[in-house]
Amino acid sequence: MIGQWEIRAIERAIEEGKQRGLTGKGPFELGAIERFVIHQTEPPVRSPLPARRHFVPLHGQPLTAVLPTFNHVQSQLILQLERAGGLDLRRVKVPTPISRFFKMSLGAMFAQIAAHERRHLDQAWRVREKLPL
Repeated sequence: MIGQWEIRAIERAIEEGKQRGLTGKGPFELGAIERFVIHQTEPPVRSPLPARRHFVPLHGQPLTAVLPTFNHVQSQLILQLERAGGLDLRRVKVPTPISRFFKMSLGAMFAQIAAHERRHLDQAWRVREKLPL
C-alpha cells in the first residue's frame, strides 16, 4: 500500500533530520518542482493520467476494511506531523514513490499528501452526486 510506504519514508526522513540537527522555523518555501507536483495533485483533475502499477489500489479489499485502513493511515500521518515539529521542513528530504531519483522536502511531502487526500475526497463527492437518492 502506497500510504504505508510514504509513512515509512517520512518516519526515516524525520529520524535522519533529527540526527543531523536540521531544525528551523517557518514559513518554509517550496521549490518550483514541488509546487508543480502539488498543483498537479490538487483537485479538480486537470489532465488525468493512468496510475502507475504501484499506485493502483488493492482490489478485493472488503468494503468494511477501506475506512478503517484510511483512518489508520491518517492517524499515522498526524503522528508524523507532530514528530516533525521543530524540523526545517525545507531541508529534510523524503524519497518519493514517483521516482527513486526524486526527493521532496518534508514540508512538500506533507502538502502533496494533503492535496492527494483532497483529490480523493473530490472524487468521492462526484461519485456520491451521481448516486440516485
